[in-house]
Amino acid sequence: MDYVAIALPVLLIAAVIVASVVTVVRRSVVFATVALSLVALFAVTVIGPMRPAQAAAPSSTVRVATMNLGLSWFSDNDAGFFVFTHEPDVLIGMELSESHHAEFQTRFEFHEVDIISLETQQQNEESLSPDGTSFRRNGLPSIGIYSKLPIEVLSDPVADVVDGGLPGFRVRVMADDGPFILYGLHVPRPFPGDGFYEVPVSEHVAMVDAIHEAIQAETEPVVVAGDLNTVDRGQSYRTLTSTLDDAMRESGWAVPTSDRAFPRPLLFARLDHILISNELCAENGASYDTRYADHRPLVVDVGPCA
Repeated sequence: MDYVAIALPVLLIAAVIVASVVTVVRRSVVFATVALSLVALFAVTVIGPMRPAQAAAPSSTVRVATMNLGLSWFSDNDAGFFVFTHEPDVLIGMELSESHHAEFQTRFEFHEVDIISLETQQQNEESLSPDGTSFRRNGLPSIGIYSKLPIEVLSDPVADVVDGGLPGFRVRVMADDGPFILYGLHVPRPFPGDGFYEVPVSEHVAMVDAIHEAIQAETEPVVVAGDLNTVDRGQSYRTLTSTLDDAMRESGWAVPTSDRAFPRPLLFARLDHILISNELCAENGASYDTRYADHRPLVVDVGPCA
């Protein structure tokens, strides 16, 4: 059903077209009703999870951004311009190159990175992954957390139950109004094949379930940000949002983040997310198009609810 959830927009669009054609050819009231029903289903299941959610405003904020840099597609100049323009206090970067890391080092005082050489990443992207069974050994893309606020790197809460451990970092961010726990993640995408950084849906769901259990055990406010590779129609998104709120929806309409190349826009896929625990609220969220990256970066202000 998760595969159906991913493909649902395409399936519904195709079904609407077929029903509309049959309606015109046969002048059928029945198929006209079917077409209108499918349009309503599309609105509820595809557009519905993007609608704004009511929430209080935060009393003070930390500006959080997440961006999948797409290996060498997102130039360090673009990345630096994004940081200069939107001034995040905390940035989660995925698929970093060495030049991205060098650029961010000059703009943030604190950082923690798992940097892999660009050459190795590109080899992995071409399915020339090293031998190994775990996704971490099988070409984990680089990931980094960069912060203007002091951070403390914490232990991996899922290392004993997930092959390869947490797909990212768990840190404590020392915000002015109190610390919060940040999970900066790049979860492998659910896919039935055996390509770069892919796992079967069952493994993807099991990994997110383990992360969710770890989040539930936290005693401080939590922010989860990054490329979670889960659509907002899928099981993993619903698991996480059973405990966490969608910061992008609290700030207005949330938009698809993987929409650069056709046919991706037809999937209406929100793969990148910023989720917050109930003690936190969000405002001023936005998603921005870029010249090169295949993911739209997200930025939002989060803090204690007023």
